[in-house]
Amino acid sequence: MRFVFAMKLHDYLVVRMGRVARDQVVSLVLQDREMFGELIGLIQTGSKPQRMKGSWVLSGVGAINPQLLMSHYPFLLECLKLENLGGVKRELLRCFEGVDLDSFLAEQLIVLTMDWVTDERQDLAVRYICFRLLNQLLKEYPELQIELNQQIDFYRSKFGKFP
Repeated sequence: MRFVFAMKLHDYLVVRMGRVARDQVVSLVLQDREMFGELIGLIQTGSKPQRMKGSWVLSGVGAINPQLLMSHYPFLLECLKLENLGGVKRELLRCFEGVDLDSFLAEQLIVLTMDWVTDERQDLAVRYICFRLLNQLLKEYPELQIELNQQIDFYRSKFGKFP
């Protein structure tokens, strides 16, 4: 079964993969835990297209069943820290939207997103999702919300707009 799924992923997770194919793969992953494990592995070690499309599939899985991702959040944070592709970062960050994280994971995500939210080396979409996540995460940390606002004001004064 594992080999068959890897072949399906190899066939599906390609550069020109569309939304319909992505939703089909999401359905497959939601039905089979082994497929889910294979997807997680490809996000870490796959080729560039596999990581890009695999993270897109994973964000689709998270949108439908965020509980399935809960035990994998520490791993996803580590992947985010090591990833250099903006599209993969964007989709992995989307996996964290709208979920309640324990304080340790929330703090790690805050540190990461505070660094990236005004980092002009990050893709615009990555910075925007960081901003959306921070608006959610910083409700319990008003002092950090002030710091974020200061960072954004400085960014705007330097570049004229945000993000």
